[in-house]
Amino acid sequence: MTNLTIRTLLTDPLAQIIIATLLGGIGQALIKYGVTNTEAGGGLVSTALKLMLSPGVLAGLCAYAISSVFYVMVVRAKGLSFAYPFVAANQVIVFLLAWLLFREAIPPLRVAGLVVVCLGVTLIALSK
Repeated sequence: MTNLTIRTLLTDPLAQIIIATLLGGIGQALIKYGVTNTEAGGGLVSTALKLMLSPGVLAGLCAYAISSVFYVMVVRAKGLSFAYPFVAANQVIVFLLAWLLFREAIPPLRVAGLVVVCLGVTLIALSK
């Protein structure tokens, strides 16, 4: 039986891409939270600065930065053809977070599309 440690888990490309994908989705949700809970400024520049400097948006951007580190390590180890399709899994995570946290309406056709995305990502994950 293999002894799983945090170190071995974090060096596994599949674990790295899962972490990158989860952090990317969480980053999207944090950005949505940040822009939803920030008052608009007087003009375009003022509004943009307020939004970009809101705690939710900053936290979301940090999640993206960490996600990018894991993503780069996967691209280096497994190649772009392995890593990039997992970006599609972000759609599923963002979909679920939008529905659960923000109560956004999800049309049935979008659900069908996400099922197809999940099947595709699963096939890629199972390929060697």
